[in-house]
Amino acid sequence: MDKPFRSMVRAVLAVAALAGSVNASIAATDSALERCSDPRVDRTACLREAAAAQDAKQRGKLNSPGGYDENALKRCNRQPEGAARDACVKRVTGAGTTHVTGSVKGGGKLRTTEMPVPASTPSK
Repeated sequence: MDKPFRSMVRAVLAVAALAGSVNASIAATDSALERCSDPRVDRTACLREAAAAQDAKQRGKLNSPGGYDENALKRCNRQPEGAARDACVKRVTGAGTTHVTGSVKGGGKLRTTEMPVPASTPSK
């Protein structure tokens, strides 16, 4: 990546983050430059989104880490009442014997919860 371009991007993101600390905006700029250097990504759109995210962060408009759990619990409310909704809440909160595999970077986290199911009585 050429130095004039890197300097220009840093300047643009720094201006967008004037209300924040200089070190944080430079770190965010370096991170955005690294992410946007992937040839599979539209560089212009990526840098525009990085600047918008930095601006939203400075204004306090981005989700806090607790917002993810709240969002997941809201999705559980769309399940039918009863066992399905209860199972969803248990998976999201990690209650019981919940196992989490995968990663966000790898495409998503898979949560499984083992729940005992009473044996049905044989019909006569």
